[in-house]
Amino acid sequence: MLPSKLPTICTALLTANVFQNVLARHDPRCEYYTNLLQRLASRPVQWYITALDWNLAQTSWEVFGREVGVDETCWDAYWGLFNQVKVAPFGKSIWELSGELQIGNFYDALRLATASDQNVSVIVTQEPQQFARSIVDAYRAQVDGYFYIALPTICPDTGNEIEQYIGVFSVGAFLLNLDNLGNDPLTMQLPRSQIFQLESLQMTVGDESEVTILLRGCADQRAVTVGGTTPFEAIQRAIDQVVDEWYDMPIRQLVRFWSRPSTLTGADSPVEIVVGVECGDLNFESSACSGNFIRAAADAYVKVINLICEHLKLQVRDKEIEI
Repeated sequence: MLPSKLPTICTALLTANVFQNVLARHDPRCEYYTNLLQRLASRPVQWYITALDWNLAQTSWEVFGREVGVDETCWDAYWGLFNQVKVAPFGKSIWELSGELQIGNFYDALRLATASDQNVSVIVTQEPQQFARSIVDAYRAQVDGYFYIALPTICPDTGNEIEQYIGVFSVGAFLLNLDNLGNDPLTMQLPRSQIFQLESLQMTVGDESEVTILLRGCADQRAVTVGGTTPFEAIQRAIDQVVDEWYDMPIRQLVRFWSRPSTLTGADSPVEIVVGVECGDLNFESSACSGNFIRAAADAYVKVINLICEHLKLQVRDKEIEI
């Protein structure tokens, strides 16, 4: 059912992986996941979780949470959110509905069926692409970090069949879009404007890396050559140099950079690179696919820059008044 107005409290179903990733203390991104849990716990949301995921999240802490290196900040973040969730038990209607859903993973089918049964607005997960039922859904998950699933249901007031919309959001996309979740989900999914586009990229790798990029934006284009200690540092510095000429954007810090293992299936397979950036007190994340590892990383970073520009509603700097 399409929501008619912005709700004062959003309802969201969490998956176990939202909790579990914070336990990887050897992972340099652990502080990033801890921060996400803290931010989720502070939002005006009624949280739900399936009985299966509740057990998984609790057991994960009992098995791994007592390992050396799990500090008090991690403990507070984990249980601060976990203690807010309401457990949604499985019933006959959920089992029956899960079998009708076109989702390959049995557990994700149960989660979606539970969200429908409990009339929950969105599902928040670290892997929204696992819920995709079409190429379009997978594309939305990659580009925007969320998409909506339409499920037929019966209106209790009229008895007529209507469509129920359930959003599937990555954690970062949920935090960025929380204020808009009461709007028409079909409107939310309109393609984002591309403020910047990477026209070309050339990389030279030696003792240090050097990249030459041609970046288009603001009805203009700019070519720069920049060096760095690693290929991605060179890419980031080159793109930032052009962006900072046009926008007063807060300092950006890379907090996540990885390749999805599922894309590494052969020498000629495309590579998907995920890039997460902290800008101010917000985290932005996007991904891109290419047959070239370096190009995928550059495209992903440009997408993150576009997200930042859009979310912060940045205006092009007036160069005429600069001294």
